[in-house]
Amino acid sequence: MRVRLLWALVLSTSVVAGCGESPPVPAGGGAAGSGSANAGASGSGGNTNSAGSTALAGTGGVTAGSGGSSANAGNDAGGAAGSAGNGVPTQPTWPEFCNGLTTAPTGEQWQTDRVYYENGKLTYASDANQNRIPDYSYAGYRYGAEPLPEVPEVMRVSPGDGDDTARIQDAVDAVGALEPDAAGIRGAVVLEPGIYEIAGTINVDADGVVLRGSGNGDDPASASILQITGNSPAERPGIRAGSGDSSPWTTGDGSEITTPFVPVGSRTFDVAAASSFAVGDEVIVRHPSSQAWIDAVSGGSTGADAPWSAGSRDLTWVRRITSIEGNTVTLDAPVFNHLDLSLTQSLLLPVTEKNIRARVGVEDLRIDIQTQGGEDEAHAWDGVRVVGAEDSWVRGVTVLHFTHAGVETSGVVRVTVRDSVAVEPVGVRTGGRFYNFDAEGNSQLVLFSECHAEDGRHNMISNGTQTTSGIVFHRISDNGDSASEAHRQWTQGMLYDSVGGEAPGTIQLISRGDYGTGHGWAGVHSVIWNYSGTLRVQKPPTAQNYAFSSLGTLATSYPFPGGSGEADVREGGGLFPPSLYEAQLCERLSAP
Repeated sequence: MRVRLLWALVLSTSVVAGCGESPPVPAGGGAAGSGSANAGASGSGGNTNSAGSTALAGTGGVTAGSGGSSANAGNDAGGAAGSAGNGVPTQPTWPEFCNGLTTAPTGEQWQTDRVYYENGKLTYASDANQNRIPDYSYAGYRYGAEPLPEVPEVMRVSPGDGDDTARIQDAVDAVGALEPDAAGIRGAVVLEPGIYEIAGTINVDADGVVLRGSGNGDDPASASILQITGNSPAERPGIRAGSGDSSPWTTGDGSEITTPFVPVGSRTFDVAAASSFAVGDEVIVRHPSSQAWIDAVSGGSTGADAPWSAGSRDLTWVRRITSIEGNTVTLDAPVFNHLDLSLTQSLLLPVTEKNIRARVGVEDLRIDIQTQGGEDEAHAWDGVRVVGAEDSWVRGVTVLHFTHAGVETSGVVRVTVRDSVAVEPVGVRTGGRFYNFDAEGNSQLVLFSECHAEDGRHNMISNGTQTTSGIVFHRISDNGDSASEAHRQWTQGMLYDSVGGEAPGTIQLISRGDYGTGHGWAGVHSVIWNYSGTLRVQKPPTAQNYAFSSLGTLATSYPFPGGSGEADVREGGGLFPPSLYEAQLCERLSAP
């Protein structure tokens, strides 16, 4: 095998923040030009970082600009565009799909009465219990405000004889030891076309490092094909990106949230004492699962299983503070559940340490897990696991013959998985298996976009629990007899948007009762939008779910009791806008 190090200058990419800086605030940024207290302080890649060391004031270059006509306008409308720490104004990158976006239906197109355009702006209607559709557009790498970066190559690897795991790992580690550039990027290890034997797991575990192949097709003359061999350790992934820590955030003492009722979709609330926080602080909003809250959600509606216990289902959201006025705090992204003081005392907690990697990527390669076919499970179980990562991505990756997941996330925030394929799972078709694209525990603000999935049990799934939220499946090609779904125990804020295929299955937001281990109410405050298969949606207690489509079929039979969610599924005519995610993102990124 040949390894070549290109000791050239690592060129700047489209990433804006410095190595130790926080990502840009997507709406209502702070004072212009105040910069970072310790810009570049972190970024060593292998070290645990101090979360509160950087100040984010003034990096809020993205402007929300919409939603002000809703019942919670103050929580949705964006502030003025901010500036980067060096005083240079920052602006979002305009996605290509925004260029042709219109804000008024034509012909037979129709709108729902829950989110619709009025005078060129999206308007959100709340019901009597203040349930409403939240803004899902904050998902993905740097809140969707920038394209995935094109990271320069600094090392190239070609196939060798026998197991290539250690030699590729050595190259990844060598790039990880380089000094990062001003954007926090170290560089890419590029795999030349050919077949690579991987008998272990390749770990991309330093900030700013990308593992990139030469293509994800099936021809080794033009693609980089990683054949994942053996079964040691069992149930391993072929590639792991991030620190590997699925619970990477440590919090300190915080402050009680004093606003009596903070509706779903809000970014602003009052705390007892904001003086201990600063703009730019990374924080966790914690909603304890008190007995009063457990009772209000009917114990989770777990069927014949024991109800959820108090303290077992605390909701958490990883956020940053974008502004403070008195004791009023505004966050970078919404919460995806009501904070009801009559049911539990929610808290705002500072993140004091985190074991997480930033700007790591896996790109343009093919992962072919070697199996005996049939129900063989003595092989690697996952293609790519992104664990303990922020502002990171998987792009242009094909995974075949996984047992558990093609691409899985856990312990992440603001991650994008796009243009990737997960097909042909191998193993026993039963619980805990065949999840093509899977958001596991502590997955927050994750975007799966323009991917292809087929033949899974659950092609697109949140298999996390109450710690998983803000998951968007956008324009996924979905084939096979699959039930994509919020899978268990109060996942919040999922959006299935413009999903379809030649043979689509079912998407459901329902009570799963005593399926699995007390799965109960699996997903809340979530939306199925313009799906071409079967839509099934129920209303959880204290929350709501929604289904809107002009392409699919609505089913109203459910495996466990519970009323129907809000649904408007019509034959033809054209639901407008065709993509809710695109409409929300384009409006949020629009200049005022």
